[in-house]
Amino acid sequence: MARKSRKHPNIDLIIKPSRDTVGYIRLSVRNKDVSSSIENQKLIIEEWGRQHQTPITHYYIDNGFSGNRFDRPAFQQMIQDILAGKVECIVVKDLSRLGRDYITVGYHLEILFPKQRVRFVSINDQFDTIDGITNQNKEVPIQSRVRIPFINLFNEQVSIETKIKVKESLDMKAQCGEFIGPRAPFGYQKSRENPDQLIPDPAAAIIVQKIFEMAANGTGVTGVVRYLNERALPTPIQYARSKGLSGNYDDGTGNWNSRSVKYILTNRTYTGMLVQGKEKRVIEATHKPLVDSGTFDAIQKAFQSRAYNVVLRGQSVDNILKGKVVCGCCSGKMQRKRGTNHVDWYFFTCITKNRLGADKCTGMYARENDIFNAICRQLKVYVSEHYITGAQYKQQIQQFNDKIFELAQKSEKAWTNAMEHYEQYVRGEISKQELRAALDAAHDAKAVLTEVMERKATYDKEYDTFCKLLSASDKRIPLNEIIDCIDKIAVDAGKKIVVKWNSLNSGSALSAL
Repeated sequence: MARKSRKHPNIDLIIKPSRDTVGYIRLSVRNKDVSSSIENQKLIIEEWGRQHQTPITHYYIDNGFSGNRFDRPAFQQMIQDILAGKVECIVVKDLSRLGRDYITVGYHLEILFPKQRVRFVSINDQFDTIDGITNQNKEVPIQSRVRIPFINLFNEQVSIETKIKVKESLDMKAQCGEFIGPRAPFGYQKSRENPDQLIPDPAAAIIVQKIFEMAANGTGVTGVVRYLNERALPTPIQYARSKGLSGNYDDGTGNWNSRSVKYILTNRTYTGMLVQGKEKRVIEATHKPLVDSGTFDAIQKAFQSRAYNVVLRGQSVDNILKGKVVCGCCSGKMQRKRGTNHVDWYFFTCITKNRLGADKCTGMYARENDIFNAICRQLKVYVSEHYITGAQYKQQIQQFNDKIFELAQKSEKAWTNAMEHYEQYVRGEISKQELRAALDAAHDAKAVLTEVMERKATYDKEYDTFCKLLSASDKRIPLNEIIDCIDKIAVDAGKKIVVKWNSLNSGSALSAL
């Protein structure tokens, strides 16, 4: 056997490359808790380093990333450095900072880190792999061995339940007429006494009222834009910045434009209604109006008449029915063309007959104005057949909420049972198959809960679609705002026009509950 070097008895330690003790920090984009801020996480980790005389040489920081994602750039860089042998110890504030998917986190804790001889410390969880607390170590008390799998298993469920509670809270606020947006619309500000209440902003409200006044007196959008820019009146973005309001603002040109003016003129929030959420839920009489409903409706009718007007000005006019009009004979999409004898009208025609012959298609044809009129007539019929009262909507939403609450409790119990089975499995009291059955039951309970939540969201979307169609049938909003609610428009023989709407199944939303 070769003799060890007397000159360098610890030669392996001398040539071994040094490895770092690093801190990993993650902050979710929605997490506004001061205790979870990047600065606070760093302070906690540094304090641990001082107490254990282990300096933190580097931090990996992912700011604004969900714990359910593992493609975070800093996390991926940390993994690469681990594989390269650069990391000796990872320190986190708590286990949820590493991630919330219990399977993926479990892989790193129980396979990757031990294989790479990386120490892992979760400060708030009082967990340190230097103590040998792993599932495989039978010398460690059972309470310690199940601690991390226990926490890890339920971090994902906590994340899901938190999202459910946040969404339900916002839905309830919206239904009660409370403002749920991050910033008040231009012309309003949030009340200091109640941030969920909108009140007029004295300076901005004057600009908004002037815009409505000019539009009501017949000034076109272009004329309003010119007036605002000539007087250098602040745009909504400029005004927000002058007030020190936070947010990601597009610099743009710094001037008013047709889009920003029309957005104000078509926003019902200024009539005292709350129009919010991606589904544009409408709640009446929630705050002081900046324009009366009569004036607002008159302006919308003016916009609508222009949208319906067949006296169009050349090919530059948008084709709002593009892709919607189909031939009743061959089912091919019909093309919009300009009248040859009269330049101020348009029609839709099927070109299959000319391209492939009369045996393939008889060639359907319809004027654009006739199609618009057909949409208006059939819209009224469709709305009347699928009418939903506000009381019906609230009743069904309450039933959904009750069912979701019931299923959330069942899901929580199923996950608690799964956790107990996990502890029993670690102690060798039950088989792997029994553990798997408990985990499957927990996942099934979560799947049922998710399904009902998705059905509630579908019903919400259908109701909001109905409200939009109802507004269009009463000519409170222009036709082009409900085009996305149309599946297709078929032109049959004799110029018969049939509008097929995207389905509203609101009446059967709860049938399977």
